[in-house]
Amino acid sequence: MLRLFPFSSARRGQRSKVVFLHVPKTGGTTFSRVLQRIYGDSYGFFDDDAADVFARDLEAYGCTEVHATLKGDQLVWGTKNIMQESNWRLFDGVKVFVMFREPVAHYISNFYHSKKFKKTLERTAAFQQFCPDTLDEYLESPRNNSLQMKFLLGIEPGDDRALTDADLEHAKLLISTLGIKVGILERYSESLHLFENVTGAKISHGIVVVRNKNQVPQAERVIDDATRQRIRIMNALDQQLYDYAAKVFEDQIAGCGPCPRYRYLSEHSPVRRLASRFGKFWLSTRYEIPSS
Repeated sequence: MLRLFPFSSARRGQRSKVVFLHVPKTGGTTFSRVLQRIYGDSYGFFDDDAADVFARDLEAYGCTEVHATLKGDQLVWGTKNIMQESNWRLFDGVKVFVMFREPVAHYISNFYHSKKFKKTLERTAAFQQFCPDTLDEYLESPRNNSLQMKFLLGIEPGDDRALTDADLEHAKLLISTLGIKVGILERYSESLHLFENVTGAKISHGIVVVRNKNQVPQAERVIDDATRQRIRIMNALDQQLYDYAAKVFEDQIAGCGPCPRYRYLSEHSPVRRLASRFGKFWLSTRYEIPSS
């Protein structure tokens, strides 16, 4: 029986090393699954924050994902040390990818994500920092602001210092110096197309399984205009970073040619289960942005 999502062998030819900076709640879990399908046993997940461990992982794997993960009772911010300017040399010759998301939607998604994992975190040191019961309580903590920039720069969410324009300029310098390839959640298919063009990798059958999508009904996530504006003001630096990233994305995607049609399947979809059972065939599916 044919496998719908065959793993690509790391031995099929030399590829450039790839690092995916997985900013939480930017559609990265879906993209992570794409990478796992492409790279197979040459895919690695960096579950530490030490630069020397990252260097070893980079040597060992064709593709390394950097994310936030719970280790013991602490939340490990994978970018904490590797994004220090003294460690930028680690990325020489590496193709680095990152995905950004419209800041208000990103902030709201992070709130619901913290509620979802409240029970998981309740006995950990991270609990009091990241698990408020209501959006109003979440809004009261400055630690929840501009988390996209914080992740990119390796500034832990528990860091109380206020970000400044200097941090924004540093983030822009990081993107330009490392030649980071930028994806935009709201333009997900084009972001996948950019990745395929830059790496030469191909997404098997053009099928993308949407993972970790927010299960809270949209009607229950309605936020009034005043609250949206408050969030936008509190995350002004993330907004400026997003606007900069969108311009970089436009420049990077310009030479990639027409975007193919990708087929998006929910991880809970009965169609996907049938596809996994019966193997290779073309599916007619609805199109959706893998937001969460």
